[in-house]
Amino acid sequence: MKLLKDRILNDGKSLAGGILKVDNFINHQMDPVLMKSIAVEFVRRFADLPINKIITIEASGIAPAIMLGYLLELPVVFFFFFFVKKAKPKTMGTCMLVKYILLPKIEPTISV
Repeated sequence: MKLLKDRILNDGKSLAGGILKVDNFINHQMDPVLMKSIAVEFVRRFADLPINKIITIEASGIAPAIMLGYLLELPVVFFFFFFVKKAKPKTMGTCMLVKYILLPKIEPTISV
């Protein structure tokens, strides 16, 4: 998507270790017009599929996921990464738990 590519080239910052800093328009400060444009592109690409939920991780995907959910009139679900907690939070009802290995000795859980 040209709009996103141009924004990254103009406003993104390349940091050591291959990190692309985009917090001035995607993370900490969001550009709602850009988020809507990203969501519109996802609608264009995926609207013909039988989608019933939008799922994203608890990170930069939240803003475009919310816009996409709004445009498709679908619920949005966030994957929360629990690096410290050993079990599902007591405030969560029924959920799906997925364990995976991220690094040796760390087994985070994804709750949906």
